[in-house]
Amino acid sequence: GKVIKQKKLTSLLSLSSFCVNQLLAFLETVHAALGLSRSSPGTSFAQWIGKSNVLLGILYFIPELQNTAVTATLLLVWSTGEIFRYYYYLLNIVFMGQVPKQLTLIRYNMFIPLYPLGMLCELYLMYTSQPYLEERKLHSLELPNTLNFAFNYSSFIKYLIKVYPLVWLPMYLHMFKQRSSKMKKLKAA
Repeated sequence: GKVIKQKKLTSLLSLSSFCVNQLLAFLETVHAALGLSRSSPGTSFAQWIGKSNVLLGILYFIPELQNTAVTATLLLVWSTGEIFRYYYYLLNIVFMGQVPKQLTLIRYNMFIPLYPLGMLCELYLMYTSQPYLEERKLHSLELPNTLNFAFNYSSFIKYLIKVYPLVWLPMYLHMFKQRSSKMKKLKAA
């Protein structure tokens, strides 16, 4: 009774904070587009939309997937990556480019295991969301309607599952390219 309700409430509050943070993360794309950061707006947006789709489109609306080991793993992976990335950015500003070598090594190597693990968790959650998406017709628009337009979110997710690795791989390889460049500079210093 009460223990289960408390656990679900805690889970929802935790998920809600992730959702708010994810919405704020869109500012990273805005900053890149305005030239305030050196990030690519396209890459930044692709990463933001991928996370937002899983978090805001699936997990937020399907409570059955919220308290799973895969969701916990995904949120841990995302959080771990962001902690090192943003700490690196902070020290880069505070120390005017003189970030401690150890933090640079962590920041540019942690993605190697985290990025594939995160992608696999995202794919798994998209796959396991299918029965819920179909049954509840979440985020779908059926005809007839005033817009005369139909959209089936479940079908979109099925398609996304197929192309996700194709979109993910170039981004992962791009991160290796960034890593290589940073490691060369680190060795030269």
